[in-house]
Amino acid sequence: MRNVLRNIIFIVFLIFVAVTLLMFIFVDFSFKKLILLLCIALAVFTLLKFPVLKNLEIKKPRLILLCIAGLALIPRIIWVNIVHVIPKSDFYTLHALAEALSQGNLLYPVYISLFPHVYGYSKLLSVVYRIFGSDPFTAVYFNIAVNLAILFLIYLLGKQFYDEKTGLVAAAINACWPSQIFYNTLVLTEPFYVLGILVILCLYLFILKRFENKPVLFIFFAVLGIAAGFVKYIRPASLIVLLSISIHYLFLRQEDAHKKEPAHHIWVKLGLSLILFVSYSLTSMAVMSGIERTIELDAARQTTGFNLFVGMSEKSKGKWNEEDSSLLQPMIDRGMSATEIQDAYLEMGTERIRSMGLLSHIRHQLNKNSVMWGSDSESLGYTQLSYSPTSHIDITKHIPWLSYIANGYYFVFLILSLMAVILIRKRIPDNSLLLYLYILGTVAVHMLVEVHGRYHYPAIPLLCVLSAAVLTQKSHPSQS
Repeated sequence: MRNVLRNIIFIVFLIFVAVTLLMFIFVDFSFKKLILLLCIALAVFTLLKFPVLKNLEIKKPRLILLCIAGLALIPRIIWVNIVHVIPKSDFYTLHALAEALSQGNLLYPVYISLFPHVYGYSKLLSVVYRIFGSDPFTAVYFNIAVNLAILFLIYLLGKQFYDEKTGLVAAAINACWPSQIFYNTLVLTEPFYVLGILVILCLYLFILKRFENKPVLFIFFAVLGIAAGFVKYIRPASLIVLLSISIHYLFLRQEDAHKKEPAHHIWVKLGLSLILFVSYSLTSMAVMSGIERTIELDAARQTTGFNLFVGMSEKSKGKWNEEDSSLLQPMIDRGMSATEIQDAYLEMGTERIRSMGLLSHIRHQLNKNSVMWGSDSESLGYTQLSYSPTSHIDITKHIPWLSYIANGYYFVFLILSLMAVILIRKRIPDNSLLLYLYILGTVAVHMLVEVHGRYHYPAIPLLCVLSAAVLTQKSHPSQS
């Protein structure tokens, strides 16, 4: 069963990348895009045809990692110092709420009751603001510090799955990833959310390695669930990582290929998976209770209604839109509770799903795929909309060529992550299937809910590891 599931995961991932690439090619095709596609193809061919990294011996890995950290730090610091933005929209909400909390005040209680996760990151950021000041630049430099922590965790994952070389290459890929540099000018939740997800994945792998088949596993699995319960209030998608861990632990983890697993182990695994979700739910409820006491309002029992309704909007291709959002204020004015509002949106979203025909569903999913996965330059769009006159360069003049670089880099390594499935499939360890599960889980969830280009941000560090493997690992152990 394990091998069957492995193959299913690889096939689904192959289909996902193929569809994403085809949508990128054929949506708004132009001569400039043709040139970009040729550059992408040339880069992929060169990296695969001349496998210098596969035969490279790594000496002084700590020094190399330190150099890679410097490689990551320099462009990020330069970028945030020459490109300034004024927080707007969701980014302004996070900044303003964090600033108020740092001063002992509160903003947007009704909005928080509808979307409690907004409070989580703002509360964290308010602590940073209290220490370093509430200027948006504080959030910007906090992003950079989080980026460096992410870089280190990417290295650990690559090293854990394969070897030191793969970890270093994965970290280097991330260090130079254009959108990961560009996003640092914004006050956003994604970097810290990614840090939380990577910490949970690394902790899970550490637990499997050090505490296999020991009673203490029950405590550590509870810790994983508790961590995910807190991360939920940074972005409300941390359940994906728990589902990925549960599927991996139940069906994909191979303890010993030569021994038949005792029957009672299955019940132990089920018990541990149950502990994951129970601890997650209890933590989530406890945090929610704390938020309700702070805002002095009852928060929504479920928060997916609005996101489902917007996500199934064919007109907006699943993106946030003014028309759907305009229904919110009249509900608030009528005195509806947060739960009633979210339930109303859930019912309307469900009705949208029912009203779609099969062809409409397929067309809608292709459009949503194009929005969320079809480019990696949305960070530049946000920067352009929030551009500050205090910037040292006029970013609007450079958006076109920077977008080509961002999208080109993204598709080179998305394709390389696919080539890993084709070229080194037998060398891919079972533990690294966690990364495929998380990416595909993210794809599956956003087939229903709201999409934006930045929502694929959590997948980028995982793609770094997957693509690094095909550049550093030989197809067969004996390959020379």
